[in-house]
Amino acid sequence: MMSIATRGSNLRTIGLSTDSGIPDYRGDQGTYVRNPRHRPILYHELLSSHLYRQRYWSRSYLGWPKMSQALPNGSHHALVLLMTQSPYIQNIITQNVDYLHTKANTPVERLLELHGTLYKVECMDCDAEYDRTLYQHRIHARNPAWNALLGGETKINPDGDVELPDGVAYDDFDIPPCTSCGSQKMKPKVVFFGENIKPHITKRAEQLVNDCSAVVIIGSSLATYSSYRLIRMAHQQNKPIGILTKGPTRADSLMTWKGEVGCTPVLVELSRRLKGTIETTKT
Repeated sequence: MMSIATRGSNLRTIGLSTDSGIPDYRGDQGTYVRNPRHRPILYHELLSSHLYRQRYWSRSYLGWPKMSQALPNGSHHALVLLMTQSPYIQNIITQNVDYLHTKANTPVERLLELHGTLYKVECMDCDAEYDRTLYQHRIHARNPAWNALLGGETKINPDGDVELPDGVAYDDFDIPPCTSCGSQKMKPKVVFFGENIKPHITKRAEQLVNDCSAVVIIGSSLATYSSYRLIRMAHQQNKPIGILTKGPTRADSLMTWKGEVGCTPVLVELSRRLKGTIETTKT
């Protein structure tokens, strides 16, 4: 991996947060494995149906305490060290929406959240933005009957909501409206399945790929086209591509190098060696 990373690479991270207690979708303990019947809410459903929005926000409300308390793991901290104390990693492009890269103090100007962040809420009618923690307080105040379910033994999904039993009624869940226009068409500022990535985000991601000399993928199967197309771009530009993940990926045929091991032990060891090198140089 180091031979790839020394080229001033960009990094893509997706399954990096599993060691922080946040599952991925397609890993061996992912949401689709735990619950083969799981089907995430699609963007057009969220946009067109108030009942779907009630379903989403009720489950997100119950999942937020666990999601918001998740902490960066060794991989996040190792990447910050590699970014700030070496020339190995120039930028990070992540599809994770959990904010853990930011919590780990990743330089904000060198981090691109391709699919947004759960820590912001937006109005689908007027684009007003809100802090997710403050929005949670508003949800809490408007839904006393749901408050008893907080802290239950529910498992969160990668996007921060929880699975609830079949038959749960959502039609009494009161979604706090936008304070700017009064609309209840609210969503977290993340890209839902079937939703397009904002053009300026796509342009930024493409620019990062164009500017780098190599790409390293960590913890991803590259199943979504938004990530796969960027790797294809790098391959078409004859740039080295390394991947560190368990299991097959959509782009295995494009790889220069692949390691089928867990992310955290490798990244922590790399950062430990780098830290030792820095300290030796200083002395």
